[in-house]
Amino acid sequence: MEYVLGYRSPSNKKADKGTIVHKVLEILAYVKLNIQNKEDFFIDDIIGKVLVNKYNLNTIIEKVYNYYTSKFTHHEWEVKDYKDCHSWVYKALEYNNGMFDPRNRDIICPEQHFDIEIAKPWAKYKYDTSEGPLEGNLAIKGTIDLITRVDDKTMEIIDWKTGRRLDWATGQEKTLEKLQQDPQLRIYHYAASHLYPDIDHCMVSINFINDGGAFSICFDKKDLAQTEQMLRSKFEIIKNTQKPKLNKTWKCNKLCHFGKTTFDNSQIPPVAEYREGQVCKKDSYMTKCEQVKHDIELKGIKNVVAQYTVPGYTVGKYKAPGSAE
Repeated sequence: MEYVLGYRSPSNKKADKGTIVHKVLEILAYVKLNIQNKEDFFIDDIIGKVLVNKYNLNTIIEKVYNYYTSKFTHHEWEVKDYKDCHSWVYKALEYNNGMFDPRNRDIICPEQHFDIEIAKPWAKYKYDTSEGPLEGNLAIKGTIDLITRVDDKTMEIIDWKTGRRLDWATGQEKTLEKLQQDPQLRIYHYAASHLYPDIDHCMVSINFINDGGAFSICFDKKDLAQTEQMLRSKFEIIKNTQKPKLNKTWKCNKLCHFGKTTFDNSQIPPVAEYREGQVCKKDSYMTKCEQVKHDIELKGIKNVVAQYTVPGYTVGKYKAPGSAE
């Protein structure tokens, strides 16, 4: 619904509070990077000019909070929300005597963007679209919170999480063993290894600020083959799928925007279920997710993509973390 068709669901307040915390930590990382580069100030895209030797952390938190709350107006913001964001920033900075405070680190790059094409025969794709053939190679895109230098041959990736330490697909807690196989962390290592090929070893530390603290995983170049095989397996499953499976659970009408809403515009009118025991109750309107599932079976995935794609949306469009668009 989001990546192929281009529909956007309203952001979750907890996630938006996490975005606020991340932005403050990003600014502190740039403070340290500019100190390393012997610069007196830098211009942040949200709060403007930051003097690296004369700033007030509480003022930064307040400015970032005010910016995002003015953008995310679909929430009712309360005093408690500000207190949470303020508390979580300090919690992240003070953890284990400032171990993950960006100001105590040798910064390589804050908010490291990556867009890496995999130049392997298995990564090729070609699809027919309404605008002509779409072909190329699989590329991985994302943003790493922070990359720091441990020594000349070792870097440490730092990622902060303000939510619970859960795999939301399974509901199970993410243990250290499971984090070693976590796709996000392995992709971060894969991307960083391509961006910084001279660095042999990589630690990936994920700090669950409110649920268990930091967990660190160590990777080196021999792990890249396993990560690439993981990517290949996922890619081939997706590439060969003609009828995406509809996994209906209690989360659909509790957590998922597309499982709670129906199409209601002139481009895509809502469809009422006309059969017993199908995607929803007979005579009730299908949710967006149910309707797409229904039409894929009726018309085929190519026709559904052509009909349902949001006007102006292009597959491959990447929304960076912290974007308020």
